[in-house]
Amino acid sequence: MMVRYLDLDLMINGIMDLFLLLLTARILNTPPSFYRLLGGVFIGEFPVLLSAFGSVPFLLTLSKFLTPFAMVWVSFTKVGIRTYVKRLTLFWILSVGLGGGVYALWGWVEFDGSSSNALRLGIQNFWVLPLGSLFWWGGQKVSLNWLSNVKKLRASVYDVLIDFGEHSNPIKVKALLDTGNQLRDPLTGTPVLLVEEEIAAAGMPADWQTIIKGSWRNLDDPWPWLWKEDSSWMKTFVFIPYQAVGHKSYLLGIRPQRILLGSSEPQDIQATLALVQHPLSQDGAFQALLHPEHVQGSGG
Repeated sequence: MMVRYLDLDLMINGIMDLFLLLLTARILNTPPSFYRLLGGVFIGEFPVLLSAFGSVPFLLTLSKFLTPFAMVWVSFTKVGIRTYVKRLTLFWILSVGLGGGVYALWGWVEFDGSSSNALRLGIQNFWVLPLGSLFWWGGQKVSLNWLSNVKKLRASVYDVLIDFGEHSNPIKVKALLDTGNQLRDPLTGTPVLLVEEEIAAAGMPADWQTIIKGSWRNLDDPWPWLWKEDSSWMKTFVFIPYQAVGHKSYLLGIRPQRILLGSSEPQDIQATLALVQHPLSQDGAFQALLHPEHVQGSGG
């Protein structure tokens, strides 16, 4: 009769779950939170407890299916459904791969004592070694390439603080250096910093919402609308032309009071903001796009 030690099962399961969650966070460049990961590991123990106390088979199977959904949801910060599915899919792949490897190794080495040989490594099983080495080499290549890309991305992402002036709340964003961003303020020639509208609007004075939600978006030429609504707005707001697919359009531009680039030794930069209505990064890695001139001579 096989004796089962529940405390040992819980410990091993918890360690493996923590390893898989940390690996998922590392691969997807997601900063881990100790308390969130602890909550995910705690949820992962439920199937172990149910199996130990003779749970109904259907309930046990259901728990095994639903547990990964809850673990990934609890272990990481809340994001959009696309990023959540990406995290869940990677967690599943890692779980299946690691679980299959451990299961195969368990049977191959025969930890259950079913054979008197410590290692059952015969000629018929020798093919496993070169195959395993091939998979290891391929995994290393993929991991190194991914880490190189992550390093390049981190080197191109800057901390930016934007202060809109009186009656506003300064906002902090992550800005990616975009060498393809060649937009400029049509009146001053200042390089343009593209920022997600929803984030920028959260720090603006309340009375600026009038122009953000104005009817200018439906006009072929929004300049007369701006002058007609309030001529004083010309000091702060501007319309930045850009070429869309098949037609010319405009982005609402704002000249904030101050913009600081960098975190350790922030530097003042001259920039006109251009508000975009769609997310600039699907995984939330950055919320703004810098003009190349913004980082010339900057230490990041």
